[in-house]
Amino acid sequence: MSSNRYKYVREDFHPLPVKLNHMDMYIDFVESYVEVTNILDISALVDLNSVELDARDLEIIAISWEQPPYGFSGSNLPYNYLQDYNKLILTPDQVIKAGARFKIRTLTRCVPSDNILEGIYKDVTPTGAPQQYMSQCQQWGFQRIAPVFDDCRAKCTMVTTIEADSRYTNLVSNGAIDLKNNPDGIPILKPGDPSRKIITYKNDIPMAPYLFIVCVGVWDMVVDHVMYGSGKKVRLEYLTPPGRSSDALVPMQILKDSVLWIALTQDYEYKSDVYRTICMTKSNFGGMENVGNTTIVTDAALIDEHTTDMSLLYAHSVIVHEFEHNQCGSETTMETPFDVWLNEAYTVDVERNFLQDTFDPTFIRLNQVDSIRNPLLGPLAIEDTEKAGIIVRQGFNDPDELIDSVTYVKAAEVIRMLRLLLGKSNFKKGKQLYFSRYADSNANTEQFFQCFEETSGKSLDQFKNCWLYRIGYPKVVFKTHYNPDAMTYRIQFSQERSNSDQQPFHMPIDLAVIDHSGNIIEGTNTVFEFNSTSAELVFENIGSEPAFVSMNRDYSFYGTCDRDNEDLNSLILQVRLDDNLFNRIEAFRRFTDIQRVNLLTSQDAEVDTAWIDLFGELLANKNIASSAKAFMLRIDEQPLDRNYSSWHAELVDVREKLMKTVNEVYKRELINFFESLDTYRIRKTPRDGIEDRILKQTLLELIVIDDAPDSHELIRNHYRSATAATDKIGALVAMNRSSMNERIDILEKTYRDWVGHISAYANYLRIVSSGWKNDLFEMIETEKKRSSFDITNPTWARALFLTMAVNTKKIWTQEGINWATHVIIDLASVNTYVASKLLNVFQDYKRMRPNLKPLVGGALKAIMNETPEEVSPTVHRQALSYLE
Repeated sequence: MSSNRYKYVREDFHPLPVKLNHMDMYIDFVESYVEVTNILDISALVDLNSVELDARDLEIIAISWEQPPYGFSGSNLPYNYLQDYNKLILTPDQVIKAGARFKIRTLTRCVPSDNILEGIYKDVTPTGAPQQYMSQCQQWGFQRIAPVFDDCRAKCTMVTTIEADSRYTNLVSNGAIDLKNNPDGIPILKPGDPSRKIITYKNDIPMAPYLFIVCVGVWDMVVDHVMYGSGKKVRLEYLTPPGRSSDALVPMQILKDSVLWIALTQDYEYKSDVYRTICMTKSNFGGMENVGNTTIVTDAALIDEHTTDMSLLYAHSVIVHEFEHNQCGSETTMETPFDVWLNEAYTVDVERNFLQDTFDPTFIRLNQVDSIRNPLLGPLAIEDTEKAGIIVRQGFNDPDELIDSVTYVKAAEVIRMLRLLLGKSNFKKGKQLYFSRYADSNANTEQFFQCFEETSGKSLDQFKNCWLYRIGYPKVVFKTHYNPDAMTYRIQFSQERSNSDQQPFHMPIDLAVIDHSGNIIEGTNTVFEFNSTSAELVFENIGSEPAFVSMNRDYSFYGTCDRDNEDLNSLILQVRLDDNLFNRIEAFRRFTDIQRVNLLTSQDAEVDTAWIDLFGELLANKNIASSAKAFMLRIDEQPLDRNYSSWHAELVDVREKLMKTVNEVYKRELINFFESLDTYRIRKTPRDGIEDRILKQTLLELIVIDDAPDSHELIRNHYRSATAATDKIGALVAMNRSSMNERIDILEKTYRDWVGHISAYANYLRIVSSGWKNDLFEMIETEKKRSSFDITNPTWARALFLTMAVNTKKIWTQEGINWATHVIIDLASVNTYVASKLLNVFQDYKRMRPNLKPLVGGALKAIMNETPEEVSPTVHRQALSYLE
C-alpha cells in the first residue's frame, strides 16, 4: 500500500506471521562479491502457504530446506524472486502449520557498491591494503546482504562466521568471539589456504536485523577497559586507520567517561564483555549502533590538531549517543520505523545531559536552540513549510528520510518537555518502567507513554497527540499587568493555532518574575503547565512593580514566545539583570530582532542608538563568560519573528547593515578585545580555550565585515599565529570572503597541506564553499573536478555542498539557485540522502518573496523532471511536495 506522497505507510507493517529464532551465517568476502550462506531457524505463528523474505539486489544461488519435516535436508525449496518489490517468496509443497519450527538455508551473493552505503559497501581503503568493506543495516540494509525478515520485530540470536583475505587485521561482527573455533580470540588461517582467514562470533542476545554488522579491513587498535562499581569489567577497543591510534586517546577517555556517567545517571550497565568502536570513512550518518560495535565516521571518531571546537563537541555527542543506544535501541527496540523517534529522541536527551554535565550548560543549550532554528535543516524551518514536521510519520519513501532534525531535535525537545511537566522523579520512574518492561523486546509510541502515565498518574493524551501526530509548533503570546493596589502581578497567555479545530499544545513554561536588583521574587520561579487556548497566572503579595518576567527560561518549550506589551526599557533591564544567562542572551536577541524587522519593513529605518549603546555595554562587560558573550554579540540572519524567516535575500542585507553599524562605532574596541584573547598558547587538552576561541570568531566576523586593509592585516596575523583548528579555519574563511590579493595562493597552499588528512580536507572544502567573491562557483567546480574529491563520499559531499547551501549571501542569487538545482539533480542518483538535505534549501518556496519565488519554482520543476521516481523517489516526491 502507498500514497501519492509516500511509498510506505503504516498499514504496510502487518504483524509478522513468524518468529525468527536464530540465524547461522557464513559470510565469505571474495574478490568482487560477498557470498552468504544463511540458515534461518523459524517458528510459524499462523498457517503458512508461503514464506516471504526481504531480499534486495541479491543473486539467488540456492534455497533449500535445512531439515525435515517439510523437505529432506538439502532438498530445493521453490521460490519466486520479485526483484521489483525486493521480495523472495518461498513456496513449500505443503502448508506449514502454526506452531511448527523449521529451518531454511539460503545461498546468495551481493556485490558491494561504492555509493549505495547500505548493506555491505566499499569503504576507503588504506594504502597497500585489500579493499576495505563496511556495512550499514539501518533500516533495511540486511536484505542487501542476505534474505531475511528485515523487520525491527524479527529479533533473534545469531552465529556469524566470516572468511576473508588473511591480510586484513580485523574481521568484525556482533557478539563474542567463539573461543571453541578461535581459541586465541583472533582469526585462524583457513586450513589448506593460508591466504584466507576465518573467525566466528556468537551473539546470544536477540537483536533486530538492522543492528547487524559485518566488516573487514585494516585498522590499528587501541585497547582500554572500564570498571563498573559492581566490579564488572568491560574491554574497550577502538579501531583506527593505520598510523592514527594516538588520535583515539582522547576519544577513548570520552568513551570511558560516557560509560560510567550512563551507569550513574541512567542506571544502566553494558551487558557484554567487549565494546568496540570502529572508524569508517563513508557513511550518511555520524555513527551507527550495531550491538557491541559502534561505527563512527573517522572525521568525528578521532581528535587531533585538525579537530575544530564544534567537532570536539560532536565527538562527545556521538560517542555517548551510540553507547546509550545499547539500552535504548538495541535492548529496547522500536517496533517499526514509525517509532524510530523512540530510539533517537531519548538517546539524544541522554547525550544532551552528558554534554551539559561536561561543558558549560548554558553554552550547550544555546547550541541546541541554534539547531532548532537552523535555516536549512532545523525543525522550525521544516515545519514552517507546513509539509513536514510530524514526529510519528504518516509515511516515507526511504527510511533514511526519518533520520532528520524532526526525529533528532524536535523529538528530543518533546522528551525534555515531558521531564519538565512530570518532574525529574516521575520521569525517572517512567523510563525505568519502560526499559524494564520492554527489555530485549520491542515497543511502540503508545507503550512508551503508557509507562509514564502509570508511574505519574497523569494523562498524557493531549501532550502526545499535539506533539507527535501533527505538523506545527505553539506560538505563545503573553502580556503582563501589575496592580499596585492589589499587589498582584498577572501574566495572561494565549497560543495561536493554524487550525482552530486542533487541540491546544500542552507545554511547560519555565518562568520567574525578577525585581530591579536582578533577583527572583520569592515564589515566582515555577513551571507553568499551559494546555488551553488561553490562561492566566497570578502572583500575589508582590510589593512593588517587577522589572520584568523571565519567560520560557532555557527555551523550556519548543516553539515561539512573544510578549504582547513588550516594553523596551524592561527588555534592556532583562539583558542586564536576568539571573538566567540563556534568557539574558535571548533578550538581546529580541532587541536585535526589533532592529532587524524595522530594517526589513522600512527603507527609512535606522538602527536604534539604544541598541548600539547596549551592544557597546555588553562588549565592554568583563563579567560575562566568553561563550555567552559570543552568542550575545553574534549577529546572524535568523529572525525570532518567523513571519520574516523566508525573506532570505533581504535578511542577508540587514545582517550586513547591522554588522557594519557595529563595525563603524566599535571597530577599535573590537580589535582590542580580539587581541586580548590569547588563543594561540599551547593547549594541554583539546577543550582548553574553547570558549575564548568561539568568542574570538564572533569578534573576527564583526571586524572584517568592512573588508578594509587593516582588517586584512588582522586576518593575516590571525592566520599566521593560529595553533588551533578553529582559529586557523576562521582566518581562512575570513580571507576567502575578502579582497585580499593572496587569497587564492593561500587557499591553494592549504589544499596541498590538508588534502591527505580526512578532517583537514573536509575543513578545506567548507572554507571554499563559505566564500563571498564572484569566483565562488568556479572554485567549487574546480574542487569537484580534482582527483581528491569523491562525490560518493558523504563527508566530502556534505562539506562542499551543504556548506554552500547555508552560504546565504551567494545561494540566494540566480547563479546560486542554478548551482543548487544542478547539484541536486547530479547527486540524487549517487547519494539521495545528501541530495535530499541540499534540497531543503528550497523548502520555503510557498512563502518566498516575489524576487525569488519564480526562480525557485523553476528549479523545483527542473529537479522533478530530471529526477524521476525510479532514480530517487525521495528527491522527486520532496520536490513535488514543496510545489503542491
